[in-house]
Amino acid sequence: MAIRRMTKAEKRIEKAVADAFKKHGSGVQFNIFDLAKINNAGNAAAKTGQDIDAAIIAAIEQYRIK
Repeated sequence: MAIRRMTKAEKRIEKAVADAFKKHGSGVQFNIFDLAKINNAGNAAAKTGQDIDAAIIAAIEQYRIK
């Protein structure tokens, strides 16, 4: 099975999602199993041309431990 390299566009999306998570999710408690769901929300928003920050914020609010 061959491993596919990420394109420049995919790398930009990954960096933007990571930066948004770092900006909005720092210090917020959530279950570690929900981290992938938050990341996927940011990736899905980026691929559809929506606001990554808004998607990350919404996902963090959904999965945060209260």
